Amino acid sequence: MEWDGFMNSASLASTSFLYDFLRGCIRLPEKIERVVSLYPSITEILVSIGFLANIVGVSSWCKLFVKEVRKIPSVASATAVNYERLKSLNPDIVLVSTGFQQKLAAELYQQGFNVYPVMLPKSLYGIIENVMVVGSLIGRREEAGKLVEELLEELKTYSVKVSCEERPKVYVEFWPESYSITAGRLTFVDDLIYSAGGLNLFSKAAGFFKPDFNEVSRGNPDIMIFIFERKADAEMGIEPLIARRGWSHIKAVKEGRILVSTEKELPLTHSGPSFTLTLKLLSEKFKELKLIDRSN
Repeated sequence: MEWDGFMNSASLASTSFLYDFLRGCIRLPEKIERVVSLYPSITEILVSIGFLANIVGVSSWCKLFVKEVRKIPSVASATAVNYERLKSLNPDIVLVSTGFQQKLAAELYQQGFNVYPVMLPKSLYGIIENVMVVGSLIGRREEAGKLVEELLEELKTYSVKVSCEERPKVYVEFWPESYSITAGRLTFVDDLIYSAGGLNLFSKAAGFFKPDFNEVSRGNPDIMIFIFERKADAEMGIEPLIARRGWSHIKAVKEGRILVSTEKELPLTHSGPSFTLTLKLLSEKFKELKLIDRSN
């Protein structure tokens, strides 16, 4: 393997290392002072470890989940960048996620930006690991370590321990009608449902995908969760969708155990440090439905 131009020395003004995901080298300045973050969970990590003043640009998507950055300039949507505006901010590094931002990461790299793709977590512990990754990246390891300790304690406090037989089967769907995506194993959503006391209906599948609605019907979930992007869509009700898909016989429908919410109110799609609050909220929702006994 050729290593021309490859460096890895803390004594140099900047460090370059090979990043297989981008099939190239990333240059990290010795001191990162100007950051653009295009993924909400990464942005929340930066804010949570005291790096807010160094964030010079975000995506409009970040502002949905992280209120502290709402006055910071937007340079992108979730998947498209205004390169003229981004260039004017002169960032030391641009932070994105993998997953559906993979194409965006490659595009930013090809445009000559210092881009670092933070891995999409596959579990709740993956979220915690990303706190340390981002903290190490920007030189805030001590602050990141303290946050990790807090998150581990909260995860222990809010996790529900019940037997597999007692766990309700849970079907979750994000952005009904427009995308209709669910989550399988090896996703933080699957782990979140399990930690809240449920069992993901599609825990034997992997990743995020559009489900076969007939499989949902055959799975007969105890709880159904529908997460909309906009409040207006959530308020329209789920009854027409249930009827169109022939789900009236499903246990969750017959017993009225359906949760309809927005990404902002029940942020199951968000993999930032506030996941512990989402876990607490979700476990409380399950308890309200009287399917999980948390008295033990």
